[in-house]
Amino acid sequence: MELQPESDAQPAIRPTQFIVHSIIAPWTARRTYEYWRDSTSLESHFGVDYEGTVGQYIGTETRADANAGANRRSDGTGAVSAETASNTSGSDPWNDKQVEDLIAIGVWLHQTHGLPLRICRSHSDPGYGYHSLFPQWSTSGTACPGQARIRQFKEVVFPGIVARATGKTPTPPQEDDVPHTLGLYDETDRTLAPDKWTTLSIESVDLLKGASIYQAMVQVTGSVPEGSTLQGRFYHLRSDNTRWLGGITERVATAGATFADFHNVGSIKPTEKLRFEIAYFPLDPDDMRAITITTARCRGLYWK
Repeated sequence: MELQPESDAQPAIRPTQFIVHSIIAPWTARRTYEYWRDSTSLESHFGVDYEGTVGQYIGTETRADANAGANRRSDGTGAVSAETASNTSGSDPWNDKQVEDLIAIGVWLHQTHGLPLRICRSHSDPGYGYHSLFPQWSTSGTACPGQARIRQFKEVVFPGIVARATGKTPTPPQEDDVPHTLGLYDETDRTLAPDKWTTLSIESVDLLKGASIYQAMVQVTGSVPEGSTLQGRFYHLRSDNTRWLGGITERVATAGATFADFHNVGSIKPTEKLRFEIAYFPLDPDDMRAITITTARCRGLYWK
């Protein structure tokens, strides 16, 4: 079924990647087309519904807009994307028909456009991947297509593409070869009293569990008096409730809204939890008014 909300009017690409998504809705391929036609431009090239119907919405040598930095790069390369029907929380696995469709699309892309039969090693590396594999493929962090489908991609879909394209079954990739992504976002207002460390909850106080190596960034937005200071640090909470404390990073507030970012790279035991704490120090030490953090996000990569 070919349905093209934008036809081939967008810029051309040389396809080098295949990225799979979940649409967070149990839609048919036609309903997905209608949504993109009427509501948004964040379309993928293909849509795969629960019944085994594949809709093609745009030519594979034309840019689609579902992959942020992978849509079209300065050298003209870009990603082909497939949106897949899911439940409304993105927690269900692909059914057998969807798995078959994704394998068929993946094999066709290898045969037609020469995509190499490997999982992408970086955000620009040719190959196959899923939306949350690299932060450059989304605008504000994502868990798409969901943990169940990420596991299927590694264990069923990608090996199925390779097996059908070559007649051989590859060794499944090792967990520490392919990083997982952090993509947490929280718009809950929270107050910070002066001169006090506060553990920040970004969807949860535990930003990461069960990892071995990570690189993470926390960014907070808030109204902070100009010249005042925000300090932040990551810490590892051990099973006995003792802590390993990371180094302190300091940011000075500017006029208007303040956007402060804090980074850390570290190794962590699987039994430890990664957390982040923040402290506010006013320019005037006698100013005891609290400030408000309006948004907080955590993005990064980790290996198990």
